[in-house]
Amino acid sequence: MRIAASTYLLFDRDAVVTDPGRTAEDYLQMGLPINEASLHFKLQDRYVHAMDLRTIGRSPLRNRMTAAYFRLMGFRSLHHVGTEDHLHLSLPLPSDT
Repeated sequence: MRIAASTYLLFDRDAVVTDPGRTAEDYLQMGLPINEASLHFKLQDRYVHAMDLRTIGRSPLRNRMTAAYFRLMGFRSLHHVGTEDHLHLSLPLPSDT
């Protein structure tokens, strides 16, 4: 995940990673229910499998190109607009393949 994000950030210097990992306290501070199955938590393999990229103030084309890049790298992508406008990127778990 870090390699794909780092490579992307080399070409898009304005990109902002808003959430590379979370704790239960982060959910409480945001006023959200704690989701024990969140890929933002460190999992049994000791890695975080999800991150968020800010999409506010970015063109729809740029957001689609960003999502396409990460999908080509093997990520799942979902554009969330509920709590904050962001692109949720996650790696599938080994059991998902």
